[in-house]
Amino acid sequence: MHRARRRSTPWSILALAVALPTAGAGQDASLALEVHGGGSVPVGSFATGSGVGQGTDPGPSFDVFFTMTGRGRRTTYLGFGQHRFGCEAAGCPAGTSYVATGLDLGFRVKLLRDGSVLPWVSLGGLTTRVESPGVPDSPSGVSSLGYGGEAGAGLYIGAGRSFAVNPQVRFATVRVDLPEERRLTLRYVVATVALVLAF
Repeated sequence: MHRARRRSTPWSILALAVALPTAGAGQDASLALEVHGGGSVPVGSFATGSGVGQGTDPGPSFDVFFTMTGRGRRTTYLGFGQHRFGCEAAGCPAGTSYVATGLDLGFRVKLLRDGSVLPWVSLGGLTTRVESPGVPDSPSGVSSLGYGGEAGAGLYIGAGRSFAVNPQVRFATVRVDLPEERRLTLRYVVATVALVLAF
């Protein structure tokens, strides 16, 4: 028997982001917009498995993040991302892909306090919904909203008072339920280069 699931909305995640305290936030707090482009590489059974929905290939990745940085070393981020994975081996029709769309929320910690090049590490949570066209035992449709986590590292490279480049790598894992109650675990690495505009 199908059990009703309690689902969160993007608005509740946004409210959580607003409520999160940012270390040292105050007069020196700054807001920035990051636009990311790169690729997503599936790993583990998501890449090589033979179960329902498994057996995928790398694809393009796109994210838009808003970040808030205070006087400390921590930066809070809230973002929207879309990652595509080739899925012919999983049973998708030729030329189609999985499209994983969702929100990211977390924080980064700079490993150095000052400098024009600042390495950082990050930890966060994410929500994901997957479009899975034509997968056997899971006809064309959209998955449930899944929840997972991510961890990453990168370099903040300043290029002036309001512009920077931010190459980074993140590992993410999230579980979703495909139509017909088939569970799929996505594990993938996202490698992007972000252009940063500070306000």
